[in-house]
Amino acid sequence: MSNDELTSGHKLVVSREFEAPRELVWKAWTEPRHVVRWLGAGEGMTIESVTMDLRAGGKFRLQQRMEDGEYFTAAGTYLEVDPPGRLVYTWDWEKDGGGTDFGELEGNETRVTVELREHGNRTELTLTHEKFGSIQSRDNHRQGWQSWLAKLGDFINDKQITP
Repeated sequence: MSNDELTSGHKLVVSREFEAPRELVWKAWTEPRHVVRWLGAGEGMTIESVTMDLRAGGKFRLQQRMEDGEYFTAAGTYLEVDPPGRLVYTWDWEKDGGGTDFGELEGNETRVTVELREHGNRTELTLTHEKFGSIQSRDNHRQGWQSWLAKLGDFINDKQITP
């Protein structure tokens, strides 16, 4: 089940329900070894690296390389880490994401909040991404998040992760 809502302003809310316990969805979202597997599924890109220092003040970096060799590398700082229910972090893109370490950011920092709610043996993930500089940026990210949540759903449904 999937539910998307564009709210007023430059804020995006995307929800998806998974047939898995909350702890398992948290693990899939926050452990680099799992993120590499589900995020890299499909065609058109490879995941070069995933770095996650999962604590308030810790940093993350997700490096993606497209088939044409272009890099899209997201990075940010964790603001809140409350397992297995809530994660808040900044989100920005590196200017040149091709390096092997954290690089200079574009300076268009936004904020992502991920909330996991139990519904019996199912888990609802609600992702709120806000503080976009434009509606176009918000809408571009909407497509990306929908794709990522679909990949995560396939990963969980295919039982590629266990409790």
